[in-house]
Amino acid sequence: MKLSLSLIIIILIGNTVAAQQSELNFTHQTTNFSTTPPRSAINPMSIKLWDNYGNGGPTTYGTILEIYGRSSHQTSQLYFGGWDDSKIRYREAFYGESTWSNWITMLDSKNNVESAGRLMVSGIGNHFINGGNVGIGTATPNEKLSVNGKIRAHEIKVETANWPDYVFEDDYNITSLTELEKYIKENKHLPEMPSAKEAEANGVELGEMNKLLLKKVEELTLLLIDQNKKNDKQDETINKLIKELNGIKKLK
Repeated sequence: MKLSLSLIIIILIGNTVAAQQSELNFTHQTTNFSTTPPRSAINPMSIKLWDNYGNGGPTTYGTILEIYGRSSHQTSQLYFGGWDDSKIRYREAFYGESTWSNWITMLDSKNNVESAGRLMVSGIGNHFINGGNVGIGTATPNEKLSVNGKIRAHEIKVETANWPDYVFEDDYNITSLTELEKYIKENKHLPEMPSAKEAEANGVELGEMNKLLLKKVEELTLLLIDQNKKNDKQDETINKLIKELNGIKKLK
């Protein structure tokens, strides 16, 4: 209770003496700052607050909260922007040095939640982004995940339906090689497949493209099987004709 009253008195005195700067200094080895039980053996530390901070701040209007920990010899500052900025930024420096780290944007309360540093999400369990799209390397994502660059992964699983095994059904009408040749000459690509211009302009859907490629492989397999049967019949006919020809030669 005594410490709480002392803190209030210090704050009131600080605000009376300097309207634009208030300071709380902890100079005792044992400090009770709303902790139960009070922590002991804490080296002297300080908390400072600047209003309308223009010298050293990223903008003219704003407030800086500075915390100095004696044990770590580290000074940290949080900058709360004013009406012209509305961002929360962070920087740090070793105590007594004039060189600060660059301001890192932690929050843009006017428009977006943004960070000038690296974004790392850690912890156990799943993480969710509800609604909207995610862009990597692009500020205008058109899909749930848009990546302007290369992706490396150990495995990608694409869920799909209507797998083209219907090609092997007895009632499936397969395009003959003659019709296929005619189509290729006219269109310069396989039936149902996108042209080069369409693929370059719109990209390709992995799930749909895999189905189309498999369908073409299955159709080609059926055509090869059919062609192999025709070749076998031709071989039988040729062998039969050779035997008949040899028999005729013997009669002569």
